[in-house]
Amino acid sequence: MSLFEIKCPMCKGTLWIDPATGKVVDHKSTDQQKVEFDAFLKAQKNRDPAWDEKFKKARDEEAKRKAELDQKFKQAAKEGPVGPDDKPMSPFEWD
Repeated sequence: MSLFEIKCPMCKGTLWIDPATGKVVDHKSTDQQKVEFDAFLKAQKNRDPAWDEKFKKARDEEAKRKAELDQKFKQAAKEGPVGPDDKPMSPFEWD
């Protein structure tokens, strides 16, 4: 009997499955490499400052887009639905 060997994309472990029954026969997990806190802090201090600028720019652009959408939504809510002759529609006319 040959077993299927499958690598788990989540935990990077290995599963051995019996093709006849479809059940997991064995599982071997991989040990995740743990990062020391001091090494993490050093890496954070030595990172490229250009990334910080890119993230700040993206965050500012997202805030600007959100403000514009909020303004458009408030304007549309204030005006209400408009019919073909530019007067407000009755809720009974909405489709």
